[in-house]
Amino acid sequence: MEPTSSAKEDQPAHPTSRVGEAAGPAVLASEFESLPGDYQNVLRLAQERHSIRVVPLQPLKGGFTGAALYLVSVSSRGSTKVEHLVLKLDRPWAGEPDELHRHSRALEQAPPDFAREHMAEVAFDRVELDGSIAIFYRIAGETLHGYRPLGAFQQQRDLETIFSVVNRELLTRWNALAAAFDQAVHPQSLLPRWLTYRLKPEGDIEKFLEEVCRIDAHRPGLLIQGRVYPNPLLFAREVRPWGGARLIDVVVGFQHGDMNLNNTLVKFGEDGAELEGYYLIDFAFFEERMPLLYDQAYLEMSFLLPYVSTVDFAKWVDLVTSFAERDIPDPQRVPIELAGAAAAISAGRRELDLWVRKNHISLTDDLWGQFWLAATAAGLNYCGKGALSEEQRLAGLIFAAAHLKRYCEGFNVPLPVDVAHLYEASYVREEPKGTTVVGRSHKPATSEPKHNLPVQLTSFIGREDEIAEINSLLPQAPLVTLTGSGGSGKSRLAQEIGSANVSVYPDGVWLVGLAPLSDPKLIVEEVSSVLG
Repeated sequence: MEPTSSAKEDQPAHPTSRVGEAAGPAVLASEFESLPGDYQNVLRLAQERHSIRVVPLQPLKGGFTGAALYLVSVSSRGSTKVEHLVLKLDRPWAGEPDELHRHSRALEQAPPDFAREHMAEVAFDRVELDGSIAIFYRIAGETLHGYRPLGAFQQQRDLETIFSVVNRELLTRWNALAAAFDQAVHPQSLLPRWLTYRLKPEGDIEKFLEEVCRIDAHRPGLLIQGRVYPNPLLFAREVRPWGGARLIDVVVGFQHGDMNLNNTLVKFGEDGAELEGYYLIDFAFFEERMPLLYDQAYLEMSFLLPYVSTVDFAKWVDLVTSFAERDIPDPQRVPIELAGAAAAISAGRRELDLWVRKNHISLTDDLWGQFWLAATAAGLNYCGKGALSEEQRLAGLIFAAAHLKRYCEGFNVPLPVDVAHLYEASYVREEPKGTTVVGRSHKPATSEPKHNLPVQLTSFIGREDEIAEINSLLPQAPLVTLTGSGGSGKSRLAQEIGSANVSVYPDGVWLVGLAPLSDPKLIVEEVSSVLG
């Protein structure tokens, strides 16, 4: 790919301005007038502070976070130079780290060829006003025409290519010299390193669990679609729920920290088949000597979240909870609406698997375990984003819980038996003001029978004494056990008593068959799947 100067000194500027005649500082190009007021104000300030005139050439479709990206033409006062830059307008959280310092650190420490080919430069000092920021990015020696954020791509083939290349190059090129190992690390200790302040008591994640989901944040387990999952917030905070979990070896290196749909700019060749280039922007959360694989997991969560608004939520949950069973999802086993998403994620995870097997074959379990923990942290991060909808934050929590369950089952960490209901597809009710709340631990009002007892095709005769004795025990005994030899009629007797008592119990009478189960750990899941 031949370098092309981004300065267009021999071409006329945008027709609304002439090169070298920047308009007054308060004048904004009319194309920006549709932006929110705070974005317009910070852009005016940026023009004034840097003595520049900014004219949009092309909006760059971003993700779901509210950031606005543009390819812009920038001219400076008293100069004949015009430059094409990427403008990002955003609303970061209060107290965001010193972005310019971290960006410089990332450029200095990265392999020179990777920095040159894939890391954008900050063209001017960041400008901030009333919680909004304006940042200008430059790609040295490269035309920006054709670069779009990852969120703009919809074709499955393109997405698979992007995920494959980005995952591979973050591991093999960006971290070629930085990667090292921390040996014998407790798995719980990784989560606070990734999440830091987000785990604090009464923080946004805890408030979401307790105020929105109505779940005690200290409850060890969660029920999702009738199955038991570990509570990722509690497991991230405390060592106790992990029991005797073994230590693992952890690969560390450079972490971008905010690898989302807006922060990855991608360009395909004219034939549309090959990835011509990609650039990473926004290194405000860059860290070195951090546990790796968080960027890959964070990008997955960022990519999956927009689907929450475009497909049936239950189908989204089914895809994500399948990650608790498979490292690499099979696109042919998911709903058609999510097949492209599953294929993209599969492409990225295959690159991870190839890297592990090629470079660290004896650590395959530990490094896949590290990825599952990274995905747990990424999901919790999104759960803690107050600007997202309740359904999107619930999605982040489910993403975290599914991957933590994958870790627990892969490393023989016992699943909790003390659980609270989080989400069931049928549990949806309308709250005041028209808001929909998903996943509450109640059953909707229904006229359906409050039991699941089978219809009996024959009459029940006799056993009057046993029936009277059992009925006398039920009001006072938490557990009544019927014993007898096989075929003596214990199950039929229990079902007859249940049928006679359906109206006695407000929540009904329910039959849970345990005979098919071979593992006692599955009893809680089987009971919960029947009772909801």
